[in-house]
Amino acid sequence: MNVLSDIPVVETERLILRGWRQDDIDAMAALFADEAGTRFTGGTEDRAGAWRQMAAYAGHWVLKGWGPFAVTLKDGGETIGYCGPWDPEGKADEPEITYGLATTHHGKGYGTEAVRAALHFAQETLGWRTAVSFIDRDNHASLSVARKLGARRDGETLLYGSVPVEIWRYPDAEASNAETAA
Repeated sequence: MNVLSDIPVVETERLILRGWRQDDIDAMAALFADEAGTRFTGGTEDRAGAWRQMAAYAGHWVLKGWGPFAVTLKDGGETIGYCGPWDPEGKADEPEITYGLATTHHGKGYGTEAVRAALHFAQETLGWRTAVSFIDRDNHASLSVARKLGARRDGETLLYGSVPVEIWRYPDAEASNAETAA
């Protein structure tokens, strides 16, 4: 039985957001081993740590019925990161849209494209009226993604009770739909 086979596939112009597979581990191990790529997400992990993180993303789907997707390129199928709704026990007072991409794919608009798709999924499929991303104030790339998608700073919080971050709130579903229709 493969419980993860029910994870939906979300497609964008250049990306496919899909469920997790065993062969995603090489890409995730590389992503989590990169100091620059993990500076704002808790620091590097060895291959075993990357496996545990990937398993947590997959397990989130089993436990909650939704979670972060593997982000792959439509052209070639390369796994380049993760993105999606995320709400692990003890992290914060509300779920967020989390994301991380391999640094070799930064600066190409993939982050904005993936987060836009994850927001649409959370709002249209899960019924979220609003969504946030928790972003370190020095993470200028993620702040840029949030701003491009219309997010506004909505205070600060401590993740896991000790990690200070800014709360960036995206427009609610009705505002997003009205903006898309205009």
